[in-house]
Amino acid sequence: MMSEKILGELTKRYETLEDLLKLMISQNETIIILLGRTVYSEDKIRDIVIKNKKEEFKNKYVDGYNSCDGTKNQQEISKIIGIDQSTFSPIINEWINIGIVYEVQKGTNKFYKRVMKIEKKK
Repeated sequence: MMSEKILGELTKRYETLEDLLKLMISQNETIIILLGRTVYSEDKIRDIVIKNKKEEFKNKYVDGYNSCDGTKNQQEISKIIGIDQSTFSPIINEWINIGIVYEVQKGTNKFYKRVMKIEKKK
């Protein structure tokens, strides 16, 4: 069958199927980040992140957004911002829906990754 032939070729190029999957995940993440960067500028992302936030919390939200590096879950990010996870949950869902953050699944855990790092407003 054709699929067996393709699988055979792939296993010749990569030591394990896991290596191939890691490569594909990395390439997909790169595509997601590049697409996000073509849609949103750093200023636009910052505006989204701090929209309707109290002045004293704006930089904390930027810190929270920037902490979305693929290694932190909602609880960890909400702690960085200084808010409850229940308050943060709809915020991270909005960020996901508009495409400035995406979920990274590792086992049964969900982590979050930003499309670009943003600077705090001076």
